[in-house]
Amino acid sequence: MRFFPVLSLGAAGLAVVAPLAAQQTSSRDSSAQKIEGVSVRGARAASVIGGASAVTLRIDSLPVRLNPAPMLADVLRQSNFVLVRQNSRGENELAVRGSDSRQAAVLFDGLPLSVGWDSRTDPSLIPTTGIEQVTVVRGLGTVLGGVNSLGGVIRLDLNDASSAPSKALQLGTGFDQYASRVLSASGSAPVSMPGGTLRVRGGITQRQRDGFALPGGSPGNGVAGGTADPGDADDANLRTNTDLTQLDGFGALRYDHRSGAYLGFTATAYDAERGVAPEQHLSAPRYWRYPKQTRSLLVASLGTGSRATPLGRGAVSASAGRTTQEVQIDAFTNRTYSALSTRELGDETSEMYRVEASHSLVRAAQLRVAGSASRVQYDETLDAQLATARPTRYEQRMSSIGAEVDVPLFSRLLLSGGVTQDQSSTPQTGARTSLGELTRTGWRVGSTLLAADGVRLHASASQRARFAALRELYSGALNRFSPNPDLKPEQLLGIEAGVTLDGGWFATQGLQLQAVGFRHRLDDAVIRITLPNRLFRRINRDEIRSGGVELLAQWTPTTLGGASITADATLQKVRVYDQTITGNANNERRPEHNPEQRASLSLTSPAILGAHASLMGRYTGVQYCQHPDLGRQVELAAQSTADAAVTRAFRVRNGGLLQRLTAVLALDNIADRTAYDQCGLPQPGRTLRFGLTLH
Repeated sequence: MRFFPVLSLGAAGLAVVAPLAAQQTSSRDSSAQKIEGVSVRGARAASVIGGASAVTLRIDSLPVRLNPAPMLADVLRQSNFVLVRQNSRGENELAVRGSDSRQAAVLFDGLPLSVGWDSRTDPSLIPTTGIEQVTVVRGLGTVLGGVNSLGGVIRLDLNDASSAPSKALQLGTGFDQYASRVLSASGSAPVSMPGGTLRVRGGITQRQRDGFALPGGSPGNGVAGGTADPGDADDANLRTNTDLTQLDGFGALRYDHRSGAYLGFTATAYDAERGVAPEQHLSAPRYWRYPKQTRSLLVASLGTGSRATPLGRGAVSASAGRTTQEVQIDAFTNRTYSALSTRELGDETSEMYRVEASHSLVRAAQLRVAGSASRVQYDETLDAQLATARPTRYEQRMSSIGAEVDVPLFSRLLLSGGVTQDQSSTPQTGARTSLGELTRTGWRVGSTLLAADGVRLHASASQRARFAALRELYSGALNRFSPNPDLKPEQLLGIEAGVTLDGGWFATQGLQLQAVGFRHRLDDAVIRITLPNRLFRRINRDEIRSGGVELLAQWTPTTLGGASITADATLQKVRVYDQTITGNANNERRPEHNPEQRASLSLTSPAILGAHASLMGRYTGVQYCQHPDLGRQVELAAQSTADAAVTRAFRVRNGGLLQRLTAVLALDNIADRTAYDQCGLPQPGRTLRFGLTLH
């Protein structure tokens, strides 16, 4: 593995802040922390006009505390309303309200990580080193989020205005009973500058995992056919080929002028090697490994802050980013992973740009406009080309421009409306058919009514399209897929309405309640079919209709220090209709990997001898998958799991850096249940973890 670029990046940031460990400073002033709309699990969450409040997860306040610098996928598995599952390529996919993983955008410092060859982000590879919180917005909360952001937004902010306002240093380590381990260090320091403050941050994390634990009492496949996993060749207690080695680092600079203007630069990178667990329900699963997966990201941003203008007040911000990624996929003939069958090399470069402006209007209205653009170039080199080193190049360009207006009609009623135009083209297609230039218009209207003190009613309707990714159009996935360069954009029409109780009497009782009903219709849905030669193919054929309700409740009694109870549930009905068939009363089926009932319950005890105990249980209802060996859809039964942890903080010294030591002892999958992300791919079995963080 090539650790040197990542190591240099993290070390560059740490070299500035590490000497601060010997200096004395006052602890961070908690009164300076940002306070937003609705509290969820110990954090605060921003309100969305006409939509459900965003859920903000503080990484150090999750229901069951994770080891230092966890991966984004592990954080989101403890989120309300987000479905995380591993697929057969070893990637993790995200879904919100029954959406496809390519309909949920992941933003890093305002720029999309989900722009690229595949137009989605694998959260199992996204580190959270240096990130304090993750924000989840369900549905289309705004039309200004950029192309393809129609099923939800996951936002990561590393270098925003609230990050690291004082000197800080954090060191962490963690390990489990199967010798998985993590080492992490990050720090920050403010530097006084003329007219403002320069903040310097840096961090580095190294992870090593020999594999995930095999769950106990498992038939090994979850559906008919297939065989049980015999265990890894080096350890029969671990799932086959689930190892990981990863190094990541970041460095960040941000200058904030006292006028509100700012200038920031962020650099992140990771270098990883990992295996892919073979599906246990297939006679011929993938036997893949990723000997190399690297990514580097550079982001520059600037903003004017709020300024007086001849017409009121306004602000302008802009950001630009560049991502480079390399991936190598090795396919083997069997589960010994000794005989190489085929190989694929991918080299990707993505450029992203965004400009946003806002200005006040008459009667306290607010206008926001935004434009974004991206260009993706992907060089694919397959086995037959390796000797000549002449890769096939693909390119996709996408852009979006939109405007939104917020208008307060009365003191308690706020309306919002917006429109956007999205565009996509594929100028380079590796000699395959180009889609030409595609244009779609999207819109959104919403309203929020403060019906009483602490009682908010909200509703919205929206429509937006998603353009197919280069991989969907042109990839053969090492002879697993038949490419289809004729895919049309999907188009989603969504409606939601709900009520949130979070202020007034409810706030004094530490109580928050929310219920949101939604209904979606996705036209020209891209679905996967199995061809007679057993290859998969993506086609536009179906209409997907979904409707349901999301319920959320949290109680944090002020009289019981640190105690909380949080419960959520998603109850939905999702059906797929073949648009090529008419007059057939039975023309409906269940979608793949989309359970219609999901729920979680988390409990945190008050402090007992200085320690907090926590428990989180999850329930996932029946789901279905297409079984290529059987040529039909099969059922995956409902399942439930539970995790527990004990956390205790110790005072190391008064004042200065490294004041507190936080220890966590956790047991994941307490009952060692066999729970499946999808057919043939079980989640890890019972695992004991221990972690320490000094900060």
